[in-house]
Amino acid sequence: MFEGRFKEGEQQTTILEEVEGIVSVQSLEAFLQWLYLGKIKFDLDELKHHIAAAIELARFADMCNITGMETQIGRYLKDILIANPCPNYEGGGVVDTYCLTSQHIISATFLPQGHAIRRILAAATLSGYLLCENHEFAEEAREYPTYGFDLLQEVGLALKGLRFDHNKVIHKDPLTGDDRNIYKFRSF
Repeated sequence: MFEGRFKEGEQQTTILEEVEGIVSVQSLEAFLQWLYLGKIKFDLDELKHHIAAAIELARFADMCNITGMETQIGRYLKDILIANPCPNYEGGGVVDTYCLTSQHIISATFLPQGHAIRRILAAATLSGYLLCENHEFAEEAREYPTYGFDLLQEVGLALKGLRFDHNKVIHKDPLTGDDRNIYKFRSF
């Protein structure tokens, strides 16, 4: 398993120190579950804890240079966001950020540029950014340039795909693929 003249190579063991947001019993268990069973599942109650656990697992995999997990973790996160829209959603508000917290956004900024988790979080917050004057994560976009960059990339993609339909401006939601109204013109 371990090679070379390091202590780990001689003893065939290693010690992982807990690091908040990266290394925990939960992230190690999830990694071992993925390694041996090929699936990602967390036994948690609240959706926000599932999202935090997925981001922590992604950061653990990144820290250990483990490849092959990114897409599956991203799919897990995307499925949570799509399956749990805002209960008050009536077709005009923000739907994909119901379960997200500021800490989720901040924690994901430590992942490498282009990482699936970063792209999914930016995609989930895009509609809110386009629709709301006081975007829920506007402060994070200002204070964490990597998140701001990811969000701007999503804005650029959305602008390229804008459609005009009679009195509406429509973009395709990058998370769900659904059409979303950005603006509705008044009829005179």
